[in-house]
Amino acid sequence: MAKKTSTSPKISRQKFLRTAALLCAGGAAGAPVLLAEPGGPASQEPVIASGDVFRLEITQGDGMRVRLTDVPTPLRIADGEYSYSFGKFKFSEVVSRPLSGTSLSVSARSHQGIGLVHEFVVPSGKPWIEEWITLTHRSQVPMKIPDARCGFVLPLTLAGGEVAGALKDFKLTAVPFRREPHGNRKQYADYTLAQVLTEPRKSILRSEVAEFHWGEVVATKNFESGWVETQSWQYASEGWILTDGKRGYLITRYSPHAMEWAVLDRVPLGGNQMGLRWGGFGIYQGDPEPGVSIEPGKSHTFGVTRLTAFDGGVTEGFYTFRREMESRGHGSPQDFNPPAHWNELYDNKLWWIDMGGMDLPENRKKYYPLSDMKEAAAKAQAIGCEALYLDPGWDTRFASKIWDSSRLGPLRDFTAMLKRDYSLSLSLHTPLSGWCNPKTYPREIDRLNRDGTRAELSLCDVSRQYLEETYQRLATLASGGAKFFMFDGTMFNGECWDPAHGHRVATRRHDHVEATNRLAQMIHMKFPAVLMEINIPAYGHTLIEMFPK
Repeated sequence: MAKKTSTSPKISRQKFLRTAALLCAGGAAGAPVLLAEPGGPASQEPVIASGDVFRLEITQGDGMRVRLTDVPTPLRIADGEYSYSFGKFKFSEVVSRPLSGTSLSVSARSHQGIGLVHEFVVPSGKPWIEEWITLTHRSQVPMKIPDARCGFVLPLTLAGGEVAGALKDFKLTAVPFRREPHGNRKQYADYTLAQVLTEPRKSILRSEVAEFHWGEVVATKNFESGWVETQSWQYASEGWILTDGKRGYLITRYSPHAMEWAVLDRVPLGGNQMGLRWGGFGIYQGDPEPGVSIEPGKSHTFGVTRLTAFDGGVTEGFYTFRREMESRGHGSPQDFNPPAHWNELYDNKLWWIDMGGMDLPENRKKYYPLSDMKEAAAKAQAIGCEALYLDPGWDTRFASKIWDSSRLGPLRDFTAMLKRDYSLSLSLHTPLSGWCNPKTYPREIDRLNRDGTRAELSLCDVSRQYLEETYQRLATLASGGAKFFMFDGTMFNGECWDPAHGHRVATRRHDHVEATNRLAQMIHMKFPAVLMEINIPAYGHTLIEMFPK
């Protein structure tokens, strides 16, 4: 139970009795305890929430001073005024709710009209603390905060280019991508605290590249990895491990509905001290989009920051990350049993032609006939596979998702043949709008630019027309016996300003992700036996919560 304090030298009888009643009510589970009057002066003494591992002390007023201590050690993980880059806040109230531990809710408002609510949870019997932040836009003009950043501050002393004190032997490691996908054996995302405080991070994890064309096939790679090395003063990852090899802390950022990053940066403190800023939230390269722009009267709740203590070094930190993800539902169900696939791609002569030639109907007829697919099915059966996976070539044009019966016969006959003769099911490569031949869709689905012109051959996959047409094509395949879809080509094609498409104007990457999610859910509801894989081609697209519980 957080203790009640007051800065008022005098208190009325009415206020005293009301406060006493609230404190008494706090003994019941879930009953709130008001620690400061709404709109009144805030407490100048710390409000404390303590669990088995962490002790959180908050002193609020014109700012909010936060001290976070690892109780067993006792090491300070944060100690200073909570840092905001987008305004100075006046704090007015704290509400404590005894759950399975202690939950604190801290409210504030800035002169710019931004309402702020912090939620902290320090649970009993758990080695972690969590934090949520909600912003409410209370002014009448649109609020844009494309570079917003806030977080706990950990003061660190620099001496001779190194961090001195209790944390001098601690290092930070990015998780889960300690080594970037295009990295080498000498490239690890391991950083000293001094590096994070004084140097930009060099990375090829996320860089912006242009659209690519192969004949009539278009691949929109809005964000891609491995092309251009970029530098940023923000260190962004899904999570960070802070450890000296003997003990450590995992900092994670989790949001199933928007792309969010666990961001590390620094704030100057004066003298030979710098503050490591962590937790809170950070807008990184435009993500999360819903948090960049908040309309008047609207609110946005950012994802959760969790700090978890563990014993050991980097390896134990990764196991801690895996356990957290599993606890949040990211893992395979116990009855999950996908079929073992045989991919005919690399034995297929069609694949070894250039992309433009691969999509020509005459080459598909020559190099992707029924006889070749029967040969591939025999190979799949011989090595014990359970499904034949058809990569590019089975449909009329690249990613049309229309079965080419002129070459391969009716789909029902094909799937029946696979089951009867080879004991196989059928799996299909079904790219979406980010990698396809756009000519297989009506031009009304093309994106509309802001000036009213059409972005020719650039599909708007958020449009009602695209979703309905694509759903019908996929439903036809599922009805014909296909048991697995691989959604490649999930890149965002760009904003669309067409009100006839039935979406918000203009569309965002976030809308694109939600539309992809909606398409997968539509298939799942109609065909629950069909398995789906969604390929996220760039580390900058929101991971999709396909079937939320």
